[in-house]
Formats: sequence, C-alpha cells, structure tokens
Amino acid sequence: MAILKELTNVASVKMPIGETWTVSRCRYRSEDGASARVCLATGIHGDERMGQLIVYDVARRIKAQPEHLHGVIDIYPMLNALGLDCGERLVPSSMQLDMNRAFPGMPEGSALETVCYAVVQDMKGADLVLDIHTSSQITSELYDVRIHEKAADAMLDTAVTLCPEVIWVLPDKPVHNASLSGALTKEGMHACVLMVDERRLRAQMIVDQVVEGIFCMLASKGIWTGEAKAAPEKESISYMRDEKDICRVTCAHPGMYVPNEVMGCVVKAGDVLGKIFSALEGEPLETVIAPEDGLVVTQRRYSAVYPGTMIARLCRKERA
Repeated sequence: MAILKELTNVASVKMPIGETWTVSRCRYRSEDGASARVCLATGIHGDERMGQLIVYDVARRIKAQPEHLHGVIDIYPMLNALGLDCGERLVPSSMQLDMNRAFPGMPEGSALETVCYAVVQDMKGADLVLDIHTSSQITSELYDVRIHEKAADAMLDTAVTLCPEVIWVLPDKPVHNASLSGALTKEGMHACVLMVDERRLRAQMIVDQVVEGIFCMLASKGIWTGEAKAAPEKESISYMRDEKDICRVTCAHPGMYVPNEVMGCVVKAGDVLGKIFSALEGEPLETVIAPEDGLVVTQRRYSAVYPGTMIARLCRKERA
C-alpha cells in the first residue's frame, strides 16, 4: 500500500528585512482513509537542530514501510526557519522575540503573531501534537516529556508510550500557556514537549531513543503497525508532578563551574556535584553538594556561574 505525500505552506509572511518567513508542512497520509492524526513540530528555536534529524528519521521509516501507516503524520520541521538559517534562538528581528512565547498568535497581528496563529489553526483537529526541543548549550538533560498540568491525567498514558526517562508536569502559568504546546492544550487538544539533549551522547543515539519512542506511541494508537518497541511500565519512569518533586541546586559564588559526571545518576545528600574556581586568583571558591537524595535530571555544563545560578535539578521521586 502506498502513502500520499503532500507539501503545503502553512504560513508565508514578508519581513521588514526583505526576507519571507515561510512555515511548511509535509503530510504523510495512508490510503486506507484512517483519520487519526499526529503532528510533529520542531525548530521553534533556531539554535535547536536535533529535531530536524528526528523528524527526518521518522519520515524515512514511514516511506520505507508505507504499508504500516494507518492515519496522518504531519511534520513541521522548521517553524522558525529564519532563526534556523542563521543559528539564532529567537526570531531574527529588531526586537529578538521568542516564538515560543507568542502562541496562539493573532490573524491580523505582527509577522510573529500571524505565523503563530496560522500554525495553531493548521494543527487544530490533530489527535496529538509533539513539540520537539533541545536543551540549552550550558545544560544537560535526560530525555523528558513535558505535559501541562490541566491535561496531565489525560496525557499521562500517552507520555509513557513515548518512552522518556522523565515525565514532567508543567504548572499552569502564563509563560507555559504562551508556548505552542500550552496554547494547544488551552484549546482542548493533546500536546506535549519532547526535550532532548544533543550534546550528552552521540547525536544518533539520542535520535534513535526519541524516534523509537515516537513509533511506540504511534503503535499504541493504532497508527503504526510495523515494528515498534513495547511501552515501558509507568513505574520505570521518573515523574515530577509538581514543585514538591523537584529540588533545584544553586551556587553561592561567582566563577567557573566544573561539573562532576553525575548526569542521570541517583545522588545522595552530601555527594559532590561539581566545583567552582576563580581563574583570576587561582583559588577554589565552592564545592557544590547535593542537599538531598535524588535523580539528577538536569546538570549545568562547564561554564561561568553567578550567585543563584542553577547547578542541577534533582527529581526527589526517583520513580513514578
């Protein structure tokens, strides 16, 4: 059985700098008329490029085994195409705006608001939207799925089938509601964030982990009947339901931070997470220790730090 492939421009807006901001979508549809639809979006931040490799591998597998697709897969590989072109996190403009703080947008607003509005309208009606992001250049993170508080109960089982190492429930705050997944959740849709770290391991290893999770999820929904890994047990995934499950470790001194290799490890209270030194004076300034037991889900890389800088994030509940 063949699949139908369709390329569409979801939005196209002229920019003051003489460029045209175009958001394109590639749709893979099975010929059997199945209507279940999943959207994969990436590239909201122009300095996050892992998502392109992830959706490429998803598309490659679908095209290699078209008989196993029963539904619709929509891929939006470059939402912030201008930012991706120049490696800028924000939308290139005089105001340097974060696209992921502008949803759901407005039909007659600025260029940014118009594009965000068009993206949300195009995604409406989907059964699930996955917004793929990469951790910042100065932090390492475990592969996690982030779901919104108001849809946590409805989304938990789906999050588990994506095979993450951590599931994180985002609180109902304006900053999250203005993101793509937050705006869609507010519309009553199912949406979540996939956060991956392209620097912690070899890029292809991370991609394989996430892609296998995506096909596990598709199989659980009957959209994919090809080979897929079995969904993990809920109890095997660390779960951060609210702020009580998270311990943020900060430093007290400015300087250069050198981390110990504890990413993904369960540390005990008193374990050393890293050290801060002064390059100017050639002196150690601070030994950063874990204040309590927990799983290290986020860790700062070697970088400059200041008083109050977050060094690590610990999951107090090692298992769900």
